[in-house]
Amino acid sequence: MLHGTPPNRLRRTADRTRTRWLVALALSTLVATLCGVAIGLAVWNVDSRTAREQAHHVHRITATTVGAAEHAPDAWTGGAEAVAQAAWQFPSATRHTGLVEVQPRTPAGRPVAIWVDDTGHTIQGPPSAGERAFAAMAVGATAAALIALTAAGVVHLRLRTIEARSLSMWERDWQRVEPGWSGRLPTQSGVDDD
Repeated sequence: MLHGTPPNRLRRTADRTRTRWLVALALSTLVATLCGVAIGLAVWNVDSRTAREQAHHVHRITATTVGAAEHAPDAWTGGAEAVAQAAWQFPSATRHTGLVEVQPRTPAGRPVAIWVDDTGHTIQGPPSAGERAFAAMAVGATAAALIALTAAGVVHLRLRTIEARSLSMWERDWQRVEPGWSGRLPTQSGVDDD
């Protein structure tokens, strides 16, 4: 209400309460967005710090295939991936052999880039900056959505309660006003009609 403006006498308490809850919903959406951004940035920072720490213990080296590529079932997707027996040296004088992921139809004797740890055992390569950014955005968006949906659920339940109370009050007022408005006599309980 602006100063000097008379209050609207037709506006009920339920209307003002409903407006407050809708404003709260809008503010909670803003808060959810800010929380999502903060959580996404936190995940990005943690992942970046972890990647920097792991970079000292993860090494990209070249292995040489000693056998032709074969198809092997992928444990995660159930699809097929190509693998080949390969040999590599890491650390410098330690020779290793094992199955490594290769392109289909890779012949023996072909150099292949692989990731190894400090002991020379093959490992999954570190995630790229794009993969880390996508993971951070996904976590942030999920957090924002959960906060916003929770707030929307609370507001929805509260608005339903306000609506039920408003309808109940309207029904009571209508029962009191309707007989005079329609011109019929109010019914009285306990009176026998013959």
